[in-house]
Amino acid sequence: PHKKIQSATMVKKSITLTLSIGTLHPTKEPSTLFANAFASSIPNKNPLVSTATSFCPSTPLTQSTQLSTSFSSPPSSRSAITTSIYNSNTNDESSDSDLTDWVIENLENENESITRSDPIRAGEGDTLPENGLAIAKFRIFAADNSVGNGNSNGIDHDVGVGGVRDNSNNDCEEDDDGLIPIRLLWGRNGWGTGVHPSTRLCLEYLSNAINYGDTLLDYGCGSGILSISALHLGAIHSIGVDVEAESLITAERNIRLNNLHFDENYGTKRFTGLHTREVLPFEVGPPGGVDICVANILVGQLVRPSMVAAIVTNLRVEGKLCLSGIRPGGEVDSLKEAYGEWIEWVDEDYGELAAEDTEGAMES
Repeated sequence: PHKKIQSATMVKKSITLTLSIGTLHPTKEPSTLFANAFASSIPNKNPLVSTATSFCPSTPLTQSTQLSTSFSSPPSSRSAITTSIYNSNTNDESSDSDLTDWVIENLENENESITRSDPIRAGEGDTLPENGLAIAKFRIFAADNSVGNGNSNGIDHDVGVGGVRDNSNNDCEEDDDGLIPIRLLWGRNGWGTGVHPSTRLCLEYLSNAINYGDTLLDYGCGSGILSISALHLGAIHSIGVDVEAESLITAERNIRLNNLHFDENYGTKRFTGLHTREVLPFEVGPPGGVDICVANILVGQLVRPSMVAAIVTNLRVEGKLCLSGIRPGGEVDSLKEAYGEWIEWVDEDYGELAAEDTEGAMES
C-alpha cells in the first residue's frame, strides 16, 4: 500500500509484469512466481479488475498496463505488515511485545511460558558449555549462565508472560578473548544456538559479511541468534521472519535480553518480527530492499516459489544471500536452479561442516 511497485530495479534481471483484466501474468517465464506472490498479497485476494474496490489504481487500468503504475489502497485494506515495519521509530514500553497481535494471541498464559532461563540449556534444549560456545566473533551462553552474565542477577528468573525484562546493565563488551557474548533463552520454539553445523556456518559467514548500517532479513529466525550477531556487528536493523509464532516471541525476547532492541542514538527499534503470512514482495525492509538475507531452513522450503519470491523481491540489487540448512550435492544444485535467474553465486563463500566436527552438535 502507498508504495510504487517497480518491476525492473528490485531484482538483478529486468522483469516486466503486465496486467490483463481479471488476471495477472508475466511476459517472461519462469517469473510466474512473482505474479503469483503479488496476486496473493492483494487485500482479500480479489482478482485485479478495473472495478475492484479493494485495490484502487491511481490511473485507469487498461489491457497490458505495466505494474510500474503507482497503486494506492484504501485505509481499510492496509495490511499489518506496513504498520509493523514502518512505525519502528517509537519506543513504546507499555507492551511486552511489538509483534502483531494476531500472531501471538493465546500462545501463553500465566501458568505456562514460552521461554525460560537456564544455566546451560538454550534454544530448544541444546546444552551449551559453562564457559560458552566460541564461534567466529562470538561466545554463546545460556541465558542464566553466571559466566556469560558476569552475574546471574541480570536475568529475570521468573520468565512468565511478557518474557525477559529490560536489563540495561548488560553490556556488549568483548570478553578477554575478544569475543562478543550472546545470551539465549530456552524456548518452547526457538531453534538455533550454534551447536548445529548450519547455524555455525551462518555465524561464520555473517562475521565477515555484515557492514555497519546494513539491514538484515533473517528468514527462519528461530531463536534470533543470527539477528543478534548481525546487530552486534553493526547492522542497523534486522527483520526476523518465521512460520512459528512461538519462535518470533523467543527471538524478540532474546533480542531484548542482549539489549539490542532499541537504538538510543536514533530513537529507533532495531528488530522487527514478522510471521511468514505478513511478508509481501517488495514490502519488507527499506525502499530498495535489505542488504543481506540469511535463510537457514530446510531445502524443501527454500525452493518453494513463494519463498524464492519473498526473498529475492526484498533483497536489494547487489545484495547478499546466504542459504543454509542444506546437504552437499543435489540440494545445493536445487537451490542454484531455483534462484539462478536472479542470483549470481559466489563459490568462494561456499562452506560445508559435519556434525561430528561441530562442538556440541553430537551432545545436543
